[in-house]
Amino acid sequence: MSNATGPIDLRLGSPCEYTLIYISLDLPMEKIYIDNSLLTFPESPIFERIIMRELISEKLKASGYLPPLPDILIALQKLMNDPDCEVEDARRLISSDPVLSSRIITMANSALFAGGRDLAQNIEDAIVRLGVGAVLELCYTLELPGCIKVPQTFGQTRYWRHSLAVAILSRELGSKILTDQEDLDSCYLTGLVHDIGLLAYDYLVPEQFNQFLLTTDFPASDQSLESLEKNFFGMSHAELGSSYLNEWWPVPSVIVEAIRDQNGPGLIKDQAPNLTQLVSTANQIANEYDISHSLQTGQKMDADKSYLEALNMSQQEMDELVDWTQVGILAAESVL
Repeated sequence: MSNATGPIDLRLGSPCEYTLIYISLDLPMEKIYIDNSLLTFPESPIFERIIMRELISEKLKASGYLPPLPDILIALQKLMNDPDCEVEDARRLISSDPVLSSRIITMANSALFAGGRDLAQNIEDAIVRLGVGAVLELCYTLELPGCIKVPQTFGQTRYWRHSLAVAILSRELGSKILTDQEDLDSCYLTGLVHDIGLLAYDYLVPEQFNQFLLTTDFPASDQSLESLEKNFFGMSHAELGSSYLNEWWPVPSVIVEAIRDQNGPGLIKDQAPNLTQLVSTANQIANEYDISHSLQTGQKMDADKSYLEALNMSQQEMDELVDWTQVGILAAESVL
């Protein structure tokens, strides 16, 4: 990002908002010029981050920048949020899309969703065997890669492999330790979209995001990705992703909160687990087993395996779970 002094056409907010920014930064007021939201400012990396954050936040709230969720996902999510939802309601809705129906049946019979016996012959079989919640997870898995693009410099396959790994690990580990039903129901989707903020950058500030990708030497950096993002954009992808979901997706608030706080501590022995800690740990495990996205930094992290104690699992059991996760990813890729 350039630090050169000059005008930036923001077309955002009101002059008083920028006045407050200057006061908070203790910058000289005589150096600011505002005319129809055209702002000239002194060289200041801090100020640029604030402006970038404002730009992202304003675009996030405006329609037309971010891709809409497919109608089928919105309708299914609303069904899930309806306590009176019945199998027939979901069957009728999914059957309206024959292509999606066929792919769901294939996925329902795969290793990803414990297929192999009592094979689903139709959508109703799949819903009865898996439940409406699992079928909704299938729909997200099938639809999101097609409606939300991944930048070429980022690597689409690698991004979705990591997302699927965290989704599967979150679901499997959650079934072992979580007791809150809403957390349990939200494990898979939270893991699947935990990095959605990375893709939102590309929709909202594509030139700046491309610059960030091309000019940042991630492997050589001793900072976390979160720190690099905050220094460049004024916010992390976790914060952006949670704001995106909160603004535009009909998902439970626990998912929004877990994505926002995912960089916090993971599971801790003898401490009641929650969805946020679970997804943080699932992400850590995926990265440790080299199922990561392309923006891993060179920050040295201690090989902390304390999550094994919190999960009451041996290293061999974890290795086997990750192997099974890899099988699930391959099953999904065969359909995707």
